[in-house]
Amino acid sequence: MDENTNPTGGTGTAGSGSGADAGGGDASNRFGRAKDYASDKYRAASGAVRDGYNTVRERVDDMDVGAFTDQVRAYVRSNPGKALLISVGVGFLVGLLLRREEEE
Repeated sequence: MDENTNPTGGTGTAGSGSGADAGGGDASNRFGRAKDYASDKYRAASGAVRDGYNTVRERVDDMDVGAFTDQVRAYVRSNPGKALLISVGVGFLVGLLLRREEEE
């Protein structure tokens, strides 16, 4: 490398020329790379969320609510004690969650 050629491809010695131009170009290059990286990550994340949403929507569309209700009814009739304990437990947890939100 010649003493009049700097690493960025310009000419002149290390102390000559405008330092702001060389630094500004490097900063803008870094900013451009960071912007591209963030854009790529955003596209990947939004695609993953969109795919997950579509999968859940398809499952909900495929689910037969009437059949699910019939299964729950049959389970409660065959296991009333378990169903009662499950409902009490769920109610207790919901109560705890709502109570904690009020305290904060």
